[in-house]
Amino acid sequence: MIRQILIIVALLCGIGVWAQPVGWASVHGVTDGGRGENPVVVKTYKELVKAFGKKDSTRRTIYIQGRIEVPGLLRIKDVENKSLIGMSGSCLVNDKYTLEKDSTGILFFERCKNIIVQNVTFLGPGAFDRDANDNLCISRCEHVWVDHCDFQDSMDGNFDCAKGSDYITVSWCRFRYLKKPWPKLADDTNEDHNSDHRFSNLWGSSDREGETSSGKLRTTFDHCWWDEGCRMRMPFVRFGKIHLLNCLYSSSETSTYIQARYQSNVLVDGCAFVNKPKKARLFQGPDTKKVEFADYNIRFRNCLGAPDMEQRHGDAPYFEPQYMYCAVPASKVEVEVKAGAGATL
Repeated sequence: MIRQILIIVALLCGIGVWAQPVGWASVHGVTDGGRGENPVVVKTYKELVKAFGKKDSTRRTIYIQGRIEVPGLLRIKDVENKSLIGMSGSCLVNDKYTLEKDSTGILFFERCKNIIVQNVTFLGPGAFDRDANDNLCISRCEHVWVDHCDFQDSMDGNFDCAKGSDYITVSWCRFRYLKKPWPKLADDTNEDHNSDHRFSNLWGSSDREGETSSGKLRTTFDHCWWDEGCRMRMPFVRFGKIHLLNCLYSSSETSTYIQARYQSNVLVDGCAFVNKPKKARLFQGPDTKKVEFADYNIRFRNCLGAPDMEQRHGDAPYFEPQYMYCAVPASKVEVEVKAGAGATL
């Protein structure tokens, strides 16, 4: 009886329990997560940990109710067939001001398959470059769909992806920074530490990650919104074939929108760049003088606020998506995305 009630509530709220994503997560397999089966409502951190289990492939649909405080990065390893769905007004929070890395970050999926994260709000403490953990990170995962989530104020990345993860769709998500960055500490002598680390999404953590990531990290960003406060990494890409479809860029503090780095192949398709700062760069490629890590492709087409263009270094062809999709005119993107992106289900 409880299962039927939860599924009915989910459907009434507009959450497509069995819906399939647009994009790479629909290729070479199915991404349907828990598929509404074995529903459980969690209200505490301990309940959340228990719901995922260990090395568990049982289909399960986990509903978050209310505000759950996360004491440090929750590592979910070797699980399959899970959906994590935020109920209205719920959130996962780790907003502690700390330099202890183990106490930072919220969720980390490793070696997981067929995972859906939907309608979840992630709340961090504010940006600061101290090699902290992310609001959400996926590593060595396959077939992941992150949909209608709201990512705010991570200390490091809002949502990062690394080490050969593949077949990923990120749809109708909102990325933003509402808190001021932490000030640089007086005793911090590391010149590389940048207090204003509002760098939203890193896809591929190192140029030397090729053994695990080359030919993978295939990702679709569909109707996503890089909102106020985002400065860079929207996203920063290595290795992957990345399709940015009808995404909205509106931050007034942007310095560089997209970074196309080693072996990246990026298609910016029908996106809208609005409220652009005068000195903001549409994209930044690698330093081609470093020949070992210089190859990349990036292409803009049918965008608002960005001309059609192609630029590459190396011989790799530009890619076309291997799945069906329907793009709306870029002139309609701002209205559509603002009306639906984020934890709005």
